[in-house]
Amino acid sequence: MDSLSIRIGGSAVCCRIFCLAARCPPLLGVRIMMHSLSVIRMAFILSVKRSMQYRWDFMIDGLLSLTTAILQLLPLFVLFNERGSVAGWSFEQMLVLMGWYMMLTATVEGLIAPSLAAAVSGIRTGLFDYILMRPVDSLFLCSLVDIRLWKSIDFLFGLVLAIYAFIQLDVQLSLINITLTIILSIGGLATAYALFVLAIAASFALVRVQNLISVLTSLLGFARWPVHLFGMPWRLIFSFLIPIGIMTSYPVMALLGMLTLPLAMGALGTTTFFFIVARLVWKRALRGYRSASS
Repeated sequence: MDSLSIRIGGSAVCCRIFCLAARCPPLLGVRIMMHSLSVIRMAFILSVKRSMQYRWDFMIDGLLSLTTAILQLLPLFVLFNERGSVAGWSFEQMLVLMGWYMMLTATVEGLIAPSLAAAVSGIRTGLFDYILMRPVDSLFLCSLVDIRLWKSIDFLFGLVLAIYAFIQLDVQLSLINITLTIILSIGGLATAYALFVLAIAASFALVRVQNLISVLTSLLGFARWPVHLFGMPWRLIFSFLIPIGIMTSYPVMALLGMLTLPLAMGALGTTTFFFIVARLVWKRALRGYRSASS
């Protein structure tokens, strides 16, 4: 068959896979990547359409989300009211960390958590079957089911806060620090994604997995504080066993020139481990899936 027509959300996405691509892995990889980008584009368009159907709800949710983000700064002002630093971190450094935390939570609460939570509902009702029938990676498609665009307001607020605080620090950036920060930021987001995938994979066997998702969301709250704030053995636990520190502290430490190379390599190793384990657990869970609609 020369071409494959894929219909997602009522819109057709055409993807041609020729026999030449099968004999040329790089070409096949490019076509798969282009197809994935098409799926992302369609998911984003559908989310925009859903948001525009209820514009006032979008504005109210965005305003409430922004208000919550601003209120998260109050503990920092109280904490630094009578002290110059906490666990070796100054007020401006903590603001950079808080900005990073807001960007992380905006991505998790705006994309990862709601999309994977919708997958849990689909597993219970049998709607998950429709995801499995589509010629797209099931985990990839599950991650795009529910995109909450108003969370982009939180993301932008966190980004502006981090940039403002970083300018106040007057730190000299280097190409190595910038590169390491980008890599660790992607790794931190991948780690958060892997933890939620592990929780969702449990939904194939457990019923009340929503409680586990709530626990993960609560644990993310610790990511707003630097990992140095925790004593041993909690610092090791939050760095490698429950890698919350890798999500925010390590990228900010790399940006500020506070991260050593061994810690950076350990963080990347931990991220890779969790991501691979999450992928393997997801595939194993799929093999044991039994349709609720059959």
